[in-house]
Amino acid sequence: MHKEKSLKQELPQSDLKLAVVFDPLYKRGGAEKHLKYILQTFPNAELFVPYYDKEFVKKHFPNVKIHSSFMQYLPSKDRLKYFYLLLQPLAFKSLNLRNFDGVLSLSIAFAKFAKAPRGKKHVNYCMSPPKFLWQKNDRSLKKEDQLEGINKMLFNFYSFFMDTFLEDIWKGWDRKAAQRVDHMIANSKVVKRRIKKYYDVNADVMYPPVEVEDMRPERIMNKKEHWFLYVGRIETYKGVELAIRACIEAKVPLKIIGKGDDEQRMKDLVRELNAKGLVKFLGYISDTKKAKMMQRCKALIFPVRGEDFGIVPVEANAAGTAVIAYRSGGVVETISSSNPKTGIFFRKYKVDELAKILKNFKEEDYDSKNCISHAQEFTASIFMYKLKNYIEDVIQSK
Repeated sequence: MHKEKSLKQELPQSDLKLAVVFDPLYKRGGAEKHLKYILQTFPNAELFVPYYDKEFVKKHFPNVKIHSSFMQYLPSKDRLKYFYLLLQPLAFKSLNLRNFDGVLSLSIAFAKFAKAPRGKKHVNYCMSPPKFLWQKNDRSLKKEDQLEGINKMLFNFYSFFMDTFLEDIWKGWDRKAAQRVDHMIANSKVVKRRIKKYYDVNADVMYPPVEVEDMRPERIMNKKEHWFLYVGRIETYKGVELAIRACIEAKVPLKIIGKGDDEQRMKDLVRELNAKGLVKFLGYISDTKKAKMMQRCKALIFPVRGEDFGIVPVEANAAGTAVIAYRSGGVVETISSSNPKTGIFFRKYKVDELAKILKNFKEEDYDSKNCISHAQEFTASIFMYKLKNYIEDVIQSK
């Protein structure tokens, strides 16, 4: 809380009254942290979402005026979230965004469908074109046997119209929505290229805010502890299985922070491979504990393919820790393998390739001070300053 207050005092805030549009608000992740700093930059803004979890908002966004759509009144939104995804474009279109200076949408899916009133500007901050439409191989759910009950039935329904003319219609709607916005911002160069490829829109690049000061150690650790760390959601597309198998092959300890739909399968895998003492699942932990673990671990493993930006690797660098990452996506823009050396990449997405790096990894090859200094390029204060000026220039231009 103290750091948030100091940020507000340090940076000039915009007086613009914006309608900030966001995806369903019910869980905590990188996009939700991103949203927090947008709302700090524009304190007169009001938030519009298809639906939200009241307890979550009360805890994490207590002083924000929030509006929702008809979806707020639908039952079992958590269990039926994949089915309700189909209704989100309509929900965003139904939002009443009149009486605002402009619209700023932040989307991983369909927030760009929101319509700005006549004469008002709409800026969309795109985390990525929705992958379940445009990059299906990277989507979280790939097999129906990963699901059960009603979600299995809904996944079969979803799969029915994929690769058909219905999917082409949906893609057309998504492309037109992207082309209707006045300006589009990409959260990395790799996302900028996707936006051009799928939407034929030229986007500007603005890196997301990272809470680097919260990760910074009080003192530099001269000697790291002998275990590796994974931080993030436990989903199929996050590559947790690759990290687990590689650590087991290399015979090095791995600690996993996070939860997700693929968690039980991963725990079963560890049990099958008789590696319960080597791989430890910690679930969700506090931000303070996460920072301390990032400071102490030998290195962070980031086994994600095609990540849009990747906040976690920057957090690890801010904690003075090197990163071992697959050379793909936004992480190539944030981690340096030379001058300064803040991490190392593996180029083949194979267990033996990662295991070889883990076996030969030497912490003395990396300078914690270089890692911390490099992470300062992605501070929340820099993001807020850039966003304020960008949005004001767009809204106030004729």
